[in-house]
Amino acid sequence: MHTLNGAGAPRPYAVRRVARRRLASTSAVAALLAAFALGACGGSDPTLADLPSDVASARPTISAEEAQFVLAAQKLGATVTGASVADDIETGTTTCWALRNGGVQLREIAVDDAAKPLGNTGDALRTKQLMAAGVQSFCPDYDDQVSQLRLP
Repeated sequence: MHTLNGAGAPRPYAVRRVARRRLASTSAVAALLAAFALGACGGSDPTLADLPSDVASARPTISAEEAQFVLAAQKLGATVTGASVADDIETGTTTCWALRNGGVQLREIAVDDAAKPLGNTGDALRTKQLMAAGVQSFCPDYDDQVSQLRLP
């Protein structure tokens, strides 16, 4: 098989060999950079042992991403329990689905039935905390929108 250059002529064997070496070295550099970047993050994925025991019992096959969500929600002040974990994860994933596919901003979906922004007390606050944890864990590309929630 001949590889063509921009003019349509076959590339000589030596050029193909150099191109393969360059590609291989580029791939190796990219792999090293990725490994360094992951190492620089400073942590590994959470395990079942990192979660509250009732959450671990309720969801023994929890993914690392879901476990990160539970821990992020707790840092934000929302308690995730074994009884609530499935619904709470659904809140986080649905938030990301809406951001990715709905063409909306976080502030537009963090509203009550009267289309007013959710408050900072009770269930409204908990919902906002779960939404923020969802963004942080499931769709961090939208992390710049978390400030729109105006969490306390």
